[in-house]
Amino acid sequence: MAGLRILTSNLLVDRASPEAIAALIDRFEPDVMAVQELGTRTAEAVSDSLPHGKLDPRDDGFGLGIAARRPVEVESVDLDARPGWAARLDGDEWGLPQPFTVVNVHLTNPISWPWHRSLAARRAQVERIEQFTAGVGGPYVVVGDMNSTPAWPAYRRLAKLGDDAARTTGTAQATWNHFLRGPRLIRIDHAFVSGARPVTTQTVLVHGSDHRALVIDIDL
Repeated sequence: MAGLRILTSNLLVDRASPEAIAALIDRFEPDVMAVQELGTRTAEAVSDSLPHGKLDPRDDGFGLGIAARRPVEVESVDLDARPGWAARLDGDEWGLPQPFTVVNVHLTNPISWPWHRSLAARRAQVERIEQFTAGVGGPYVVVGDMNSTPAWPAYRRLAKLGDDAARTTGTAQATWNHFLRGPRLIRIDHAFVSGARPVTTQTVLVHGSDHRALVIDIDL
């Protein structure tokens, strides 16, 4: 059985500390890192340690990236308002029993004004994630900042795509707080695993970000 470690982290529009990101990668040694709200400073910290994949730093909160230790094929996932990305890990290249796909998404915030447009955009995004994963044809994980607690309809639909890794393994922890200081209050960063077995998850403080990073270990 082969194992993969995936790390996902929202970097708060490039405000996360590059030094903290480098230390995070060095400590946890992820095979693949999915990032949201990526900017120029944080992109450099990621690419220095994980040279493969694709990074698109931006200053508007829509920066996204997938970085990896070995070569991956990255394609866009056509989501309403903000595209997602998918990285395909070749089985032979990665020593896996079959190809594995990592999908990185950042759903529209449901409280962004006007609310009716934000909610409509989220419904369309989730629908397109469902359509994309239906065509993957193998095991995958959908990770990222879903802007959805388990009480939200978007989460309930996404949870049908695969096992919520944190909940399935009994390791669920809150990941977000509006304030940088203090404990995180709600869980809005997730990993939904299909066709593979989530082993455990953990959350890690990232200095300068309002999100804790989520580390997911998966067996194939």
